[in-house]
Amino acid sequence: MAKSKLSDLKKLIAEMSEEELRQEIVKLYTKLPQVKEFYNQDLMTEEERQKALEGYKDKIYKQFWTSGRNPRNMVNNTTIKSIISDYEKIAVFPYDVVDLLIYRVEVATDLANQFGGMAESNYNASITAFKKATKLVKDNNFKSHFEKRCKSIFKHDNLDYWYIEQLEYLFDEIDNATTSKDENE
Repeated sequence: MAKSKLSDLKKLIAEMSEEELRQEIVKLYTKLPQVKEFYNQDLMTEEERQKALEGYKDKIYKQFWTSGRNPRNMVNNTTIKSIISDYEKIAVFPYDVVDLLIYRVEVATDLANQFGGMAESNYNASITAFKKATKLVKDNNFKSHFEKRCKSIFKHDNLDYWYIEQLEYLFDEIDNATTSKDENE
């Protein structure tokens, strides 16, 4: 079976009537859970969207801590990445994705700070999430919205210094990219 291209889809859509397009969207909504979740997010109130986001935050929290508020022996970075990926697929606003990514870093950093560090793989997964968050912050001009939260992460001092330095470097890159862009214009 030949792989379809976006141009093929656009051509098909252009040939459809308005009613056919409506039926196609309803079909996608009923058949594909991700499409349904995406539209449900789009139709939610701000309060409902925040409640959904809190549900994903809770899932991340549970990957680091037990219900008795004890640290988990093994943090499953693959599961955390999957939780974030699932949310990204349904999130309507990039702001909410940044919020979730930074939350992931906050929880990991709090755990590491309380217990004097964590496995290097956990540090690396946290840095990767923060890098993704800072790119979205930069692309969407959200720095003022997340600056306070990010800087509070940098204040932890009972963990490997290189980790905090890497996070600070990534955050500073937001300004450097903006400055370079302004100089080129």
